[in-house]
Amino acid sequence: MATAEQNDTPGLPGDDQQELQTKVDETLQSPKPEKLPMPEGSDEVVDDIVAKEGDELIEAHDERLAEAFKPEDNSKWDKVKDFFARWWQNPVARWSTIAGLVAVLIALIAIPPSRYFMLNTAGVRSKASIAVLDDSTQQPLKNVRVSVGGQNGETDKDGNVQLAHVRLGSSQLVVEKRGFATTTKKITVGWGSNPLGTMKLTPQGTQFVLSVSDFLSKKPITKAEATSGEASAIADDKGVIKITIDKPEENVEVTIKRDGYREEKAKFSSTTKDVQNVKLVPDQQHAFVSKRSGKYDVYKIDVDGKNEQLAFAGTGSERDDISLVVNPSKRVAALVSTRDNKHNADGYLLSSLTLINLKDNGIINIVQSERVQVIGWSGSKLIYVQIAAGTSAANPKRNRIMSYDYDTRVVKELAAANYFNDMQVVGGKLYYSASSAYQSAGSTGLFRIDTSGENRQNITTDEVWSISRSGYDHLTLALQQKWQDLQVSNNKLTTLSGAPANQSNRIYADSPDGKRTVWVDSRDGKGVLVSYDQANNKDTTARTQNGLTNPVTWINNSTLVYRVNSGQETADYVMSIDGGDPLKIKDVTNTTGIDRWYYY
Repeated sequence: MATAEQNDTPGLPGDDQQELQTKVDETLQSPKPEKLPMPEGSDEVVDDIVAKEGDELIEAHDERLAEAFKPEDNSKWDKVKDFFARWWQNPVARWSTIAGLVAVLIALIAIPPSRYFMLNTAGVRSKASIAVLDDSTQQPLKNVRVSVGGQNGETDKDGNVQLAHVRLGSSQLVVEKRGFATTTKKITVGWGSNPLGTMKLTPQGTQFVLSVSDFLSKKPITKAEATSGEASAIADDKGVIKITIDKPEENVEVTIKRDGYREEKAKFSSTTKDVQNVKLVPDQQHAFVSKRSGKYDVYKIDVDGKNEQLAFAGTGSERDDISLVVNPSKRVAALVSTRDNKHNADGYLLSSLTLINLKDNGIINIVQSERVQVIGWSGSKLIYVQIAAGTSAANPKRNRIMSYDYDTRVVKELAAANYFNDMQVVGGKLYYSASSAYQSAGSTGLFRIDTSGENRQNITTDEVWSISRSGYDHLTLALQQKWQDLQVSNNKLTTLSGAPANQSNRIYADSPDGKRTVWVDSRDGKGVLVSYDQANNKDTTARTQNGLTNPVTWINNSTLVYRVNSGQETADYVMSIDGGDPLKIKDVTNTTGIDRWYYY
């Protein structure tokens, strides 16, 4: 039998190869027939037949081999390749086809539905924004649900909402809020920001009206927000709020909020038609000292006399020269007292400087010294003088002017001397004059330095005995034999012909935003609170009252507290610089605040 290797015909299909192999094997291996007597001449006939069958078999085998080695039929692929080859080699056909495809693509892009379909399929998304107003008040509506292009959102306090990842194309805009009629609108979202303008909702629930104003000036408060459950509304420029409530309870409670003011609640019947008047009180509390317990305690209180709290308890060791100075923007009070009952080696009772956070009653102990005097606040920086304990002779650093930054907790020495003749803090700068005693050359005269400790300048080398603030932008200097005026804006010195008629020192108190300032004068036996207009350089009487005096403390940019110290009372009063009558807050213990520097 022939081996597989011998009979394996390369390229011949398996079934044909097997059939061919079978026939070959049958032919080669078939048993020989018994020899029978053959007629004469039969051998030639047999040989002839065998020869013909062999030729036929070989011819068939050759045909099968030829068929096996015939290349595969790639006519279809060849036709495709041939078509594109001929197309590419034909410039007219090639560019005509490309132009046609571009025209089709442009047509698809030009048709919005097909364009948006392609962009959405590619994952492209857009943005959309809308403002929603109450149609009855024209004021923005908060917490309005807005749906468009498969995205949802709620409006903010200004009635605005912006949606991202919005599907492009035709869409349904749905705007809905409880108590208002739902509004729908068919829109088309294109590529980009898609500002959808303003949508106004019509109230359908029960509407209540509130009028919101400042409790002192009675002026309307705009942008105040009223909420009751899911309902909300914003005050207009007249302080009027119209809040729509869907199916209100028998008794309605509304909460009114405004930045810078204490939260208030209004309660009324759901059947009322009356306007509900709401007075808002500043949320910044006032600090004062009281000895009602027998000790000098520090209290804080809302300026309408409510919510009084003990902020810092006294120890009973305080002298009556206690001082309290409040930073109007930081709501932190600087307290100088002898509360710690500490003495130096000579038995002198030491003073302590303590900062009290009026928001959380947090305490920071700054320094203990023989004496501490607060000169003023400059932004977040407290400027004070500390006198070293011990004898004063020949000590050029016995008095040190210090700066403490409440924000950064950094302490810096601004100047030092055996003692200072006078000093003033004006507009973020410290003006000081050191005594010539025990001072090195070049250390006397009038100096100016930023409260940050930078830019020290020597304005005059003459020893200045006193510094009085005669105007918002002017200092009066007393020298040995002459008087000078210093304009602080440009450091211009002018020699005066003689001593000024009024040598009093004005203590200006600036509002937190620096746009308003007041100072206290004494006229006809009464205290006068004077409002100074920086733009017009003009003084205006804001309040005249028996016993009106310093300290003056700002609560916000329009509300301030002043002290009344008369034979009838010692109390703190609150007033608005915008008008209205003052209101007594509380009886207090008289304490000092910011005053001119003095030495003893």
